[in-house]
Amino acid sequence: MNCWICGDIANSGEHMIKASDLKAAFGHVTQKAPLYLSSDKVRNLGVPGIRSDKLKYTALLCSRCNNERTQPHDRAWEKLSSYLRAYKPPIRRGSVIRLNRVFPGSVSKSMLGVHLYFAKLFGCLISQHSIPIDIRPFSQAILTETPHPKLFLGLWANLAHQSINHVGQSQVETAQVQGAIRFATWFYFVDRVAVNIMFAEPGERRKGLGNALHPSTMGKYIRVTHEA
Repeated sequence: MNCWICGDIANSGEHMIKASDLKAAFGHVTQKAPLYLSSDKVRNLGVPGIRSDKLKYTALLCSRCNNERTQPHDRAWEKLSSYLRAYKPPIRRGSVIRLNRVFPGSVSKSMLGVHLYFAKLFGCLISQHSIPIDIRPFSQAILTETPHPKLFLGLWANLAHQSINHVGQSQVETAQVQGAIRFATWFYFVDRVAVNIMFAEPGERRKGLGNALHPSTMGKYIRVTHEA
């Protein structure tokens, strides 16, 4: 298998949920205190540690792309995720997040990093599930440190699991016209934070896109637009 980002030999697995998000939600995970993974294929599968391959995509990357190349993107999301989870009062629809408090002096660069972090996750999903979306713009965005023109993010409040620690991903849902995918959407959840990741062809008018975030139009704050 080759790395879908650069084409080199793939030998590194990317976490479906970032390890720092898992650790923040569940603390120290061991065989005596495991996580339990549920999906459309399995229910309550024991996971003995955060580094387990059970929590990683089967679509592999090369170690350089998964570490050195995309590490700044991982760190940008880690910082924003930590800020959002600690936000007081807890985020809800209408909350305004002032990005200069999260990334003093580096809002544009850091939010591009967040954008590219989710480009990596989306590319892994496309590769793993053979979703008929052109993966080349995803790899090109990461390789050149530039935005994917059709990738958008929305910030939601995850209120459906307030009583338990909750992390996960939704399935990718797509809308097609004449056999071609025009729009695709999925969610990344970590406690009260939900990120809506969207792929949209020009001219699409779908739920969430009106207030979506893109590095080309990024301002100094973001607003929580919906509740899940």
